[in-house]
Amino acid sequence: MYTRVKTLVLILAYIEYVSSFDSRNVVFTIVSQQEPYHASVAKRLKENIETQVWELEERQPKVHVTHEDFPIPGAWTIIPLLRPLVTKYNGSDVRWVVFVESHTAVRCKRLIDALAAADRHKDTMWIGYPLRDDEPTIIHHFTFYEELEEEGGFVYPNFASGFAMRIQLMEQLLDQIERGDRKLEADFSIDPAFELAQLIYGDKTNPGPLLTADPSFCVVSADNCATYPRQFDICGSPIPESSIYFAVKTWSGFHSTRAKVVKKTWGKHVTNIMFYSDKDDPSLPAEAVGVPNTKTGHCLKTVTILQRVVERVRDLPHVKWIFLADDDTILGVQRLCEVLSCYRGGDDVTILGERYGYGYGKRETASKGYDYVTGGGGAALSVAGAAALGACACADPAAPDDMTLGACARILRLPLTHSPLFHQARPREYAREAVARDRPATFHRHEPRDPLRVYVTWFQHHDLPANRNWKDEL
Repeated sequence: MYTRVKTLVLILAYIEYVSSFDSRNVVFTIVSQQEPYHASVAKRLKENIETQVWELEERQPKVHVTHEDFPIPGAWTIIPLLRPLVTKYNGSDVRWVVFVESHTAVRCKRLIDALAAADRHKDTMWIGYPLRDDEPTIIHHFTFYEELEEEGGFVYPNFASGFAMRIQLMEQLLDQIERGDRKLEADFSIDPAFELAQLIYGDKTNPGPLLTADPSFCVVSADNCATYPRQFDICGSPIPESSIYFAVKTWSGFHSTRAKVVKKTWGKHVTNIMFYSDKDDPSLPAEAVGVPNTKTGHCLKTVTILQRVVERVRDLPHVKWIFLADDDTILGVQRLCEVLSCYRGGDDVTILGERYGYGYGKRETASKGYDYVTGGGGAALSVAGAAALGACACADPAAPDDMTLGACARILRLPLTHSPLFHQARPREYAREAVARDRPATFHRHEPRDPLRVYVTWFQHHDLPANRNWKDEL
């Protein structure tokens, strides 16, 4: 009799446990940046979540803004956040941790309902909107998991839509890392959602739980959505394109090919442009920088370009920004002017582009890891930001320029700001849902058979004079 009563009590306790899910069982984690615009967007999202939960349950939710609450190097890669979150909430009522970007829209009622439904299935360990690669891509290290094809392929969450993990899974991951069952071996951090999925899935000998697709995590807004990516706003009006100085890295072997593509596409829509090369070429125009060309790295060349451009714009007081591009960077001038309306140019130090990380993926180097803005997708630098980076030293003329500048920025404590609108690769190398989240600003690398195609498809319409929206006069 005692055994039956005890069993019944346990069953009732479990029923109460699974049926009483609310915001007390959830931690909202906004993966944020300290740059003023991004910080303000994260603050508004935090306040919005707090308001929604108060209206639903009359209690304060647990909401973290990572650049304030967990100012850890590489927090954007997620893995460094696991330990502090587990330490803080281990033994509490928390069952799920939700990770969102500052531009993720959150509908708390629907999100809590989705988590409550997932919580009832003990095998469901993490949920989100699943992305998959149709073929190996450079941004995912050309990794392709054929062994997962029968289970729907290797899927990873769309970070812009947010995703949620059981705190139990986070604890298991940390234990596996400590035991050596999960190895942190990556030198580079590129796509945190993909790399987190790699870590969770493990290998054939020790597989982890696959991401559970949940229709509440959306890529566009709909009535059933708990989360979805919001588009990036224009902050007032687009900046004048004449306030940007475009510095294009090239060499004489590409003057008649890549550089001509720039001239035929976005280059014809800008006022201030100079190609920096190993030889002068008035037809572009190109200016020799006095640095021998190297096949890789280009560190000394890039630093020399920055120094020259900063000196040149001293006589152009209307120029507030320097855009450093490769000769196969593809960009929308109108879109860039819209994006930069939200950031501080001129005398404020701003370094903006697509962020990669080095060193965060290995235990022995994580504390020394650093961010860097990838060169191929272009870097938007305030004049002060360009001047600061122009003082950096190269260990070797052929050292990787973007990584060297990132390491230097870390030493100088210069903030780097990530924009998902800048892209280091071609559009086809990203999941379709990810690249379509908003109008992009840049891509990198021409299509071999049709070098004009990416520009014509993504940017030409908005750069045509009839469709431009920047102010022509200062």
